[in-house]
Amino acid sequence: MEHGLIFPTMLGNPSDPDTFSHLFSKLAQKAGLGHWHPHELRHSGASLMLAQGTPLHVVSDVLGHASIAITKDVYGHLMEGDKRAASAAISGALLGRHAPLAPRLAPTDTEETG
Repeated sequence: MEHGLIFPTMLGNPSDPDTFSHLFSKLAQKAGLGHWHPHELRHSGASLMLAQGTPLHVVSDVLGHASIAITKDVYGHLMEGDKRAASAAISGALLGRHAPLAPRLAPTDTEETG
């Protein structure tokens, strides 16, 4: 993937990745966010997708990884809640109790009000 085509110059040409990275970092620091690299947006996006329950193979496709194993190696630690939920579901099935299949997020304002 050519990142320069995602963020073209004002003339529509591919941007230089180093120039863009430096500008992005300066803007993040100016906004009070500290030193950020554009690649951290990719990690944040993947982390948010996984936190919202997006299947690993879909996240892998979105990121353009060659295999799902790459995605699992990088982001697998974020899926601990899924492992606990799977364990609870199996335990519940064996003990005759219903257990949720996935971790439940805090209810939104619309869910609380009905």
